Amino acid sequence: MLKTNLSFLLLILSAQIFAQTKSKISLEVSYGLQGNFFVRSYNENGRPDGTAFLNKNFIGSISGVELKFQATKMASWNFGFAQSSNTKRIGYSTIINGLGLSINDFDIKHENRFYQLFYQRNFSKKTPNFKYEFGIFYLRSQQQEITIGNIIDISQRNFANSKLEEGGLSAGLQYSKKIDTKFDIGIRSRIYYLVSTNTLETITLTPTLTYHF
Repeated sequence: MLKTNLSFLLLILSAQIFAQTKSKISLEVSYGLQGNFFVRSYNENGRPDGTAFLNKNFIGSISGVELKFQATKMASWNFGFAQSSNTKRIGYSTIINGLGLSINDFDIKHENRFYQLFYQRNFSKKTPNFKYEFGIFYLRSQQQEITIGNIIDISQRNFANSKLEEGGLSAGLQYSKKIDTKFDIGIRSRIYYLVSTNTLETITLTPTLTYHF
């Protein structure tokens, strides 16, 4: 949470520093749906170490903030941070060596934190509201897992204890429309691909709100 707040404050500070270049700097926030392919990739069945709760729901949420610099009339550079979350509710009970174990309505979570840089461009001069984009990103994850067998293992793995980090490429489409002299509203879809593991990671669909300084 601290790193998330610092990332947001950094974007705000950067926007204030460069606000003198009026009309070239904007700040965009987004919140919506995402589908995470990785969180359904665990094999929970037939495990020799017992019962495992590893997978999360494919559909989750994602929120983000981006600082945009209008490099030309047609193109901009976007630097930002986004965080996604996928959860699954667990209900389970068993007896191990005469001892009862119960998990009642307990959520396990997978979080992704994207640090990203995008090049965004209008499709044409006649359609400035429609944009396409390509980017790179650095990803850190935090994932909760439960395994029940000879031992009961409840883990939360992340970069600090397990070096969970990846890198990849992203592409997206966005439609936005000006609602007054300062604000745009829009909708955006992105797809994230992990080059480091050669796998598809996430697809998103998020409404956006952009403020022009």
